[in-house]
Amino acid sequence: MRLLVGLALLSVGAGASAGPLLFYNGRLFIPVRINRVATEALLDSGAEATLVDPVLAAKAKLPEGTPQTIRGSAGSAFARIVEGATIGALGLELHPDAIVVTDLSSLSKRLIKRPTRAVVGRELFDAARLRIDISAGRISVVNKNAPPPGQRLPLAAHAGIESIPVRVNGTVVQAEFDLGNGTDVLISRAVVNRLKLRILGRKTGGGIGGGVVRDLVRIKSLDLGGLHLRDVPAAIDDQSNAGELNVGTSVLKHFLITVDFAGQSVWLQPKRS
Repeated sequence: MRLLVGLALLSVGAGASAGPLLFYNGRLFIPVRINRVATEALLDSGAEATLVDPVLAAKAKLPEGTPQTIRGSAGSAFARIVEGATIGALGLELHPDAIVVTDLSSLSKRLIKRPTRAVVGRELFDAARLRIDISAGRISVVNKNAPPPGQRLPLAAHAGIESIPVRVNGTVVQAEFDLGNGTDVLISRAVVNRLKLRILGRKTGGGIGGGVVRDLVRIKSLDLGGLHLRDVPAAIDDQSNAGELNVGTSVLKHFLITVDFAGQSVWLQPKRS
């Protein structure tokens, strides 16, 4: 799920461990603490900052912060930028420069379909090398000195989201690595035109900023991490800053994932069916 707020974040870790990972309606959730207040958070590698709902912010006694407009995958929303919060997750204690307090109720009901008071963004991915096994429901911090299983793909930043090289119908494109995307693959209009894909229908989607109706296409073949997928549905992302492709849990659930943002690498090992 894309969220752009233009914040520099700093994370500090201590006593890393493993934890449960809930896969619900295409979304990933982990237990976290915001200023020592326990909650369940959506895990979103595509969010540049952690989001906290005002109800949780009040319980965590967060300060008022600075008003600001943030931009999401479906438009803009009002928010408050709050400094001095502490995030606890997977045995790590993170001290980001700032977090974002914004109303998550609409997003929770309309898209996530689960009560959601927080979204943990890329500061967790920046802080440690993570191993994510969606089908087994586990996430853990792993040793950076141990060789990860699977094929290594280099990460490259695009509009605040890390991306990996993939092949779409035999053509190499950059795909945003977005664990917050719990629905279809997203594809830019430019790539659709380049590959001459046919519009098959429309579908409602979106994220922060509201809902949006997108055109649908079908990708004949999608290759990444040693896995070949056929007849993959994709929704067209018409945002001006849209990446060529955006792959979320509908694709990444097929892999054992090891991701290291600081090391600009992700390793994908296909899971046996």
